[in-house]
Amino acid sequence: MSGTSQQEHFHPSSIISSNIANLTTGMASATNLTGLSTREAVADALHRCVLGMDSNNRPLFESACLKGEDMVVMAGSIPLNGWAAIDAMMDRVFAIITTHTVSNIRVEVEGDDANTAQITAHATSYHVREEDATKPEDTSYTASSLYDIELVKVEGGLWKMKTWLIKVLWTVGDPAMLHG
Repeated sequence: MSGTSQQEHFHPSSIISSNIANLTTGMASATNLTGLSTREAVADALHRCVLGMDSNNRPLFESACLKGEDMVVMAGSIPLNGWAAIDAMMDRVFAIITTHTVSNIRVEVEGDDANTAQITAHATSYHVREEDATKPEDTSYTASSLYDIELVKVEGGLWKMKTWLIKVLWTVGDPAMLHG
């Protein structure tokens, strides 16, 4: 065997592109997963949301949202009321590379027949411009947040986010990279 490993022949951006392509096909991009309990189906709305953003799969992201004028996202002190405002902000999010790490998910739902639910979770979100993704210097914007999400079950049994409150706890980097 030679002294060079096969990994040395790959550029990190090609690995990222390959991994994203794999995520956008198959089970990971399915809107409706089978065999989920009610609690898992509620939490899956959050998973579809962040996986949609992180894999640049807008339809998957949108499958997690109640796309109407009564949907609200409150990102720190920035209110986004109605789907048109949320959609415009998401244009900026989908133009960059993101990674959302979500943990401590708690689901409140009253029985299998419930039509409303609530999720709380912790999230750390990383944002970087595609052209900066492999640069040695850090040009990213990172935020740690608490999520408080109200959800509704729509026709067909899919859970969607109606209200998404994002309480930003701390940030590192330049928020203008995301917020303009």
